[in-house]
Amino acid sequence: MSTVKKTPPPRHHGTPLTPPATAIVLADGQVEATERAPGAASAAPDPAVAFLRTHTALTDLISACVRTEPGRIGFMWTDSTARGLVRVWVDPFRDAGDRPLGRVLIEPCHPSPYGLTLRELDVLTLIVAGLTNNEIGERLFTSPRTVTTHVDRLLTKLQLSSRAAAAAVALDQGLVRLPFPGGGAPFGRLAVGRIAVAAQGGTPVPAPVPGPVRPLRRRPLLLGAVLPLTGPAADDGREMLLATRLALEEINDLGGIAGRRVEVVTADVEVTDPASVRGAFEELVALEVDALTSGYIGPQDVAHEIAADYGCPYLHAATLDSMVARVADDPGRYGGVFQVCPSDTRYGPGYVRFLTRLRESGRWRPDSNRLVVVQGVWPLGDLGRGEMDRAVEEGGWSLTVLSGIGMAGAEWESVARRVREMAPASVLVGHYFMPGSLAFLRELLRDGGPPVLPYLLYTPSIPSFREALGPLAEGLLWATVTGTYADHIGRSFAARYRVLHGVAPGRSHAGIAYDRARMIAGAWSRVDDPRDYRRVATALRTTIHRGVNGAYYLADPGQAALAYPELTPDPSIGQAHLVHQIQDGRHRILSPSPYADGRFRLPPSYTVPGPSGAGGAGVGGAGAR
Repeated sequence: MSTVKKTPPPRHHGTPLTPPATAIVLADGQVEATERAPGAASAAPDPAVAFLRTHTALTDLISACVRTEPGRIGFMWTDSTARGLVRVWVDPFRDAGDRPLGRVLIEPCHPSPYGLTLRELDVLTLIVAGLTNNEIGERLFTSPRTVTTHVDRLLTKLQLSSRAAAAAVALDQGLVRLPFPGGGAPFGRLAVGRIAVAAQGGTPVPAPVPGPVRPLRRRPLLLGAVLPLTGPAADDGREMLLATRLALEEINDLGGIAGRRVEVVTADVEVTDPASVRGAFEELVALEVDALTSGYIGPQDVAHEIAADYGCPYLHAATLDSMVARVADDPGRYGGVFQVCPSDTRYGPGYVRFLTRLRESGRWRPDSNRLVVVQGVWPLGDLGRGEMDRAVEEGGWSLTVLSGIGMAGAEWESVARRVREMAPASVLVGHYFMPGSLAFLRELLRDGGPPVLPYLLYTPSIPSFREALGPLAEGLLWATVTGTYADHIGRSFAARYRVLHGVAPGRSHAGIAYDRARMIAGAWSRVDDPRDYRRVATALRTTIHRGVNGAYYLADPGQAALAYPELTPDPSIGQAHLVHQIQDGRHRILSPSPYADGRFRLPPSYTVPGPSGAGGAGVGGAGAR
């Protein structure tokens, strides 16, 4: 006798729909099929009806849409097994009998829109609700740092640069997830919030009444940031962006500016290309940002002109004395442009005078009086050659300058071999990009060369520099005219940055990006209208700001920060020209006082084996530390 195997009824729980499907939902939760397509089998179950009757929680949300009648609305929903992610669109209407109904479209989402994960959809939903990263973290029982990572990733996937833009896209494209992540629905000012309340049996807050009423949320203030997020300076750009986000997170957690959030809007830039600089600034101007910021840019004159034409405050860190002079010469046009760091003219004389003091202290006894400067291409830059030449003469040095070196690593290796042949006492590397600086140092410091004291500008401040150079970094000298102090303020900033982002900040541009965001926010808070650019500029000009990179006093005609101790003997109104040395894998500040936290050590390249193979005296008898 044969056995007839019975086919079990289809199971719909957790099973996503294959094509988009439609249905009609009544206010009481009843589900009806829409008109069946011609030729369809009459016995075939309607997939949307079957899906909704199985997933009653989703049906409750849709019937709440019908009861509250907010107009067409879309949202994301998934069942408890997280296997049936769908996007639901509801169009409420009334039939001939005046019954409230909803025409429903259910779209399976595999993969999800833009490749967003469920947790990224949760974070995006809470961004729409206006929560800060700290508030999102509390609601989702995770750290602000993790939330920041989710925000970064979802902005990248959406190809957007601000939370405000992401919120607008989420509402427009139905990317808000219901029920609200974290439970509850405290977002009654949103249509989706009122729906969630109604679905839970509560009484939703009435929708805003059209008319001349004050908006519940004013437009956020937009801080435009031109940053090198790709290319050879990308590590710098990432540092600047993360530090800016930390500053804005802290500002917004305290209520923003008169209740308005501050958000950063970025534009990627290749910092040596005039066309890229122009495009980046014009992109932010088109978004009508409330202030502009940037790090170092080669064709800084392009940025100055666009910022001056637009008129909003512009805070940059290009260290260019020629741009300071431009502002001083025409304050009417450039009155809103501020250089929030001293100029690079301090680097050359500072290098020579530091070495002179070091030699005279007896802690370094070079066999040669020759100094070499190697400079990359930086058209508007000036290392203070006139004052440097005087310092060379006063110190009894001779000086050779090799300039115009391009970006290619092979070119820097070739120059390093030439410097090895010169056997100078020291070499100043005037280049702001890691690839060229690393190539130069690896060739200069390889085994068998004469002892040379390398002295770099800025690049070792980038965290990945020390890791990339490895053991050769030990003993390296480097300087910056804008660096993060090792005092309580600087250490506290580094700790907060590490908590939020999971990595330590660098020693220069992370701090200055944080400071300039705090400076512009402080200026906004002191005026009635942040769009009153003249008053905002006046607030920046007349306020001394003590940041993690020192003090910012911008009242001089060129509206640039003062270098301490070269341009002011008062550290309370200047930024210290810091000279560091990498010792035991850490950056130690050697000068100036009172910020020094270490003493000079001879680099390992100065130690030669003694007769028995043990470490002997340094070259020229300079074994003392």
